[in-house]
Amino acid sequence: MKNLSSFAILSMVLMLSMTACEKNNPDDPTNEPIVDSNDYAYIQAKSPKRGVSFSWQLDADFDLLGPVVSWSYNWANTYAPQQEGKYQQYGIHFVPMCWNNNYNADAIAAYYASHTEKQNYLLGYNEPNLTDQANMTPTQAAEHWADVVAVAKNSNARLISPAMNWGTLAGYSNGVQWLQEFFTKVNPNDIYGIAVHIYMNSAKAALGDLQRYKVFGKPLWLTEFCAWEGVSTSAAQIQFLTQAINALEQDPGLERYAWFIPRGGYTTEAAPFMSLLTKTNPPTLTERGVVFVNMSSFDKNAVYPCGKRIPAEHYRACSVDENYSSPLIAICTDASGILQIDGLALNQWMDYKVQVVKAVKHFQIRYAATRDSQITIYRVDDNGNETPLQAVNLPTTGGKSNWTTLSVDFTPEAGIQVLRLKCTDGLPRINWFKLN
Repeated sequence: MKNLSSFAILSMVLMLSMTACEKNNPDDPTNEPIVDSNDYAYIQAKSPKRGVSFSWQLDADFDLLGPVVSWSYNWANTYAPQQEGKYQQYGIHFVPMCWNNNYNADAIAAYYASHTEKQNYLLGYNEPNLTDQANMTPTQAAEHWADVVAVAKNSNARLISPAMNWGTLAGYSNGVQWLQEFFTKVNPNDIYGIAVHIYMNSAKAALGDLQRYKVFGKPLWLTEFCAWEGVSTSAAQIQFLTQAINALEQDPGLERYAWFIPRGGYTTEAAPFMSLLTKTNPPTLTERGVVFVNMSSFDKNAVYPCGKRIPAEHYRACSVDENYSSPLIAICTDASGILQIDGLALNQWMDYKVQVVKAVKHFQIRYAATRDSQITIYRVDDNGNETPLQAVNLPTTGGKSNWTTLSVDFTPEAGIQVLRLKCTDGLPRINWFKLN
């Protein structure tokens, strides 16, 4: 097992753009020479969707998660003044919440007045259909909702609905039902988006449940989620995390999501294993944190160079089937790398945008396979149509952690293009690939 604290350093380079070649002819960027390198091209920008539901406590918390977190909330109206510098340093957008009717409108207004974001938001009541949370029927919630609307409008903030979960309030366990009745008592046009909390223990169950809220025709905010009951290992939580994020990042109806929880009043390495940070001082990333920080941000603008290692986990898009299964991610067991594709099943695929230069002669891949496998390289157009370029046979390496590097002749057309790696046989694990 790698020393997870080292990933804190590695994750800081996640946002750094690296170039592989010096210009030869600036008028023809595809005619550049290839400088072969063992460096990884960590060039993805952070995802605007990715957030955490968390009351930040330490500067180190920001330093570990800030490079990939775009927004957060803490169930309160504002945050501690001494944290201002860290929010600014990492460009984290804070979203105030009216947890129930007992909120400080002046504090929220003051926050908005001092933070002129391109677009502010305000979260509504927290789980009103749970008796140990906001505990409100739709009628009770509607009584003072006009005041919440006024707070949002006075600060030009978009208002997000009360956050719904499967609840304990008699007659209102179903969050969709609660909202449907609530919308008959308030003006739905005052509400920009729908907040949802989901704790089911599989991506299929959780994301299937999320789809129910699309009935309202508004952007969805998944403001609390992780796998809960029945999760007995860290590996199970990592599988849920990666498959859920793979789907959420590619769902145009889902605007933001927030992981619950980086660190809370729970044992770090015990069920349900959802903590991203340890309780040590200084803290480090847990296994889940390493995956959360270093997995793909689905950056559509990242263009990979030739000659450098392209991390397999940094795809711009990946397959997600009707059961929300997608390529699995795990801590890399190879001598280098942070994460790995931990078993690419038949017909699963990942896409990467690459600046292919004329000098490319080979496709090189670092992989492990317990049986003979194969991937096929496709070029993908703007409409998602595939053009097969080459099949690459991957002979068994004899074990899940027996890694080898394979190089095959490969002379694709030059230019910026999207390349798709699809499993067409076996179950390969992939660390990186490159064109050289």
